[in-house]
Amino acid sequence: MNISIANRIRAYLNAFFWLFSTYLLAPYFYLRIFLRGKTAGLSKILVIQNGKIGDLVCTTPVFREIKKRFPSVHLTALVISKARGVLDNNPRIDKIILADEYKGIAGRLRLLGALRREKYDWSFNLLPDSFADIISFWSLIPNRVSTIHRHYGEIVRLLSIFNNHRLEYKRHSPMMRHYLSLLKFIGIKEFSEKKEIFIKSAEEEKALGFLRSRNLGSGDLLIGISVAAGIKLKEWAPDRFAILADRLIKEKNAKIIFIGSPADRLPIEKVQKMMQNISINSAGHFTLSELPALLQKLKLFISVDTGPLYMADAVGVPVVDIAGPADVDELYPLDKRCRIIQKKIYCVPCAHMFDVPRFCKEGHLRCLREITPQDVFDATVSLINENIINL
Repeated sequence: MNISIANRIRAYLNAFFWLFSTYLLAPYFYLRIFLRGKTAGLSKILVIQNGKIGDLVCTTPVFREIKKRFPSVHLTALVISKARGVLDNNPRIDKIILADEYKGIAGRLRLLGALRREKYDWSFNLLPDSFADIISFWSLIPNRVSTIHRHYGEIVRLLSIFNNHRLEYKRHSPMMRHYLSLLKFIGIKEFSEKKEIFIKSAEEEKALGFLRSRNLGSGDLLIGISVAAGIKLKEWAPDRFAILADRLIKEKNAKIIFIGSPADRLPIEKVQKMMQNISINSAGHFTLSELPALLQKLKLFISVDTGPLYMADAVGVPVVDIAGPADVDELYPLDKRCRIIQKKIYCVPCAHMFDVPRFCKEGHLRCLREITPQDVFDATVSLINENIINL
């Protein structure tokens, strides 16, 4: 059997288990929540965010606004391991729990037991799925806020009813604004959408040391490039990155630093082998929590739609986003420091927050193939000419 088909079957059976078990045990859980009674005040909040790096960066305003309104509240973030580094330095967070450390049904039951013992007053589930939607209910949290979305499947819809406060996400609207709008249930109706990334002095020293060892400094036009994305559908061709990087080096005297995780080292090396000029491969040199210190030293960051793009924007670096199939209305607005490159094709956008295809359904991938190195180069030049990039 095909591995992807087997995984889909396993995921469906797992979702059905939580659906059946939740409906079976619902009277017991409702009784336990009733017996717990109303809590006095608001002392503990759980935020559930099972999205990837970019999603978690866009969640940072939620943590800030909660702490701004309720400074003494104990705030826990339930996230996945891959994105955890985004929050490692965040002073708004009192506790981080890694959801994927609890494997299988037995592990998830242990997680639910641990959350139940914490006796949270409120929970916010930002991105619904079959398990995330029932975490708060099984944890006996009296006030359960969740996102709902009409494009999610039937099982998720049936489980979402166990959250007593729900807010529908409407396609083509900024996702970060929706996250913040969930806070209206605790009286937060005015907020800032500014994303936050925190950098420690030791991380900044590491970034400076990395640059000094390569004879690079603040006087150089340091341009970071990310060639990989978590979803292959969003990736631009390696040869185009090579052409772009060579032209930036030749015509703008840029110093190119490729950014990525250890898994991105080989894809970056593939691009470098196509280049005529020297560039730097930083993949694997920095952990996710350390990466913002390096991004902050850049004059510009060029990327497909992926996590480091949002990190660069959060630390104030101008960005050029090769958006391809992404629905940019859902992920932005960004400010004047951003250039979004996207072709107006009949099928764009096809990649939405709750509906991301794994392949081009039209079979041509024109949204990326029609974006040229010239397009990206011109966007970079416009940022320079408007003095948005500090030279």
